[in-house]
Amino acid sequence: MRIEIPQNVGKVRVAMGLGGKYVVWNGKQGKHEFSIICRNRKEAQELAEKINKKRHDGEIEV
Repeated sequence: MRIEIPQNVGKVRVAMGLGGKYVVWNGKQGKHEFSIICRNRKEAQELAEKINKKRHDGEIEV
């Protein structure tokens, strides 16, 4: 599944979401919130690192 990443997403981090799922989240709520639900912590950390280091072309494969 491909997810489009907004240009102004800011810095993302790994957080614990509902049901014990790991989430890559930008720390905002409402209109500017960005989050990706991941299978495990390792996958979440890899995605967060790619997004923070801008190693994507506007979208990322999950």
